[in-house]
This record gives sequence, structure tokens and C-alpha cells, in this order.
Amino acid sequence: MATPAQGIARLGFRTWYERQLIESHVYFITGFLCAVLIMALMEDLNLRKPEPLSLASLAMMVAALLLGAVAMYRYLRMLSRAEMLAEQCVCPGCTVYGLIQVLETGVVEADERSQWMRVSCKKCDRQWRVESI
Repeated sequence: MATPAQGIARLGFRTWYERQLIESHVYFITGFLCAVLIMALMEDLNLRKPEPLSLASLAMMVAALLLGAVAMYRYLRMLSRAEMLAEQCVCPGCTVYGLIQVLETGVVEADERSQWMRVSCKKCDRQWRVESI
């Protein structure tokens, strides 16, 4: 899995951000469809007479619940990371949005998952630091 800095350096911020939004919403749709599947299976479930079909429905409900929970977690995590980076990608000098070049990257020492990037504006060459989770 590529880090945000690698993706931004390769694609540019705006393209990376667009792809993050599209991918996160695919996870949202997956979670939503799992919720619809769970509701449809609950309608068919009959625990008074445990038949093989009822047990299969119960197993599919559990699988859909797990898949839906993972999908919604990924959706929220990707969306929050993309939005947090988008808020920081406005040049403090000329206020242009998203025209950045990644100069160097590093890891925050307190938390190995958190990263920082030193970026520069492609328009005015001002440099600043952007942090991501």
C-alpha cells in the first residue's frame, strides 16, 4: 500500500485526492449493500425451526456484518485522511489549492503511522509541512 506522500508525488495532489474520494465511496457502497443484505436476510430468517436454509442465512448475515463493518471503517479512515490533507494543501503564501510538490517525507516519532511531508507550492515556491495519519 502506497503512502499518501508516494501517491501525491506520483499523481499530484488533486488526482490523488480524487482517487481517494472515489475509493472511499466504493467502500461506503459496499457497507451500504451489506446492510441491505442483512435486512433482507433477517426477513427470511426463522430460528424456531432451524433448517439448513436458516443456518445458511444466519452465516451470511454474520459474514455481511463483518464485511460491512470493515468497509465502513475503511470508508471513514480514508475519507478523514483525505479531508485532513486537503485542508493543509492550501499555500500559505499565494492561497492556491492543491498545486504542491513533495520535497521530502518522514515519520512522526511518537506514532509510526503518522507521517509528515515537506511540500512546496508549484506557483510561488513557498515551502511548508503537511502532516497526515
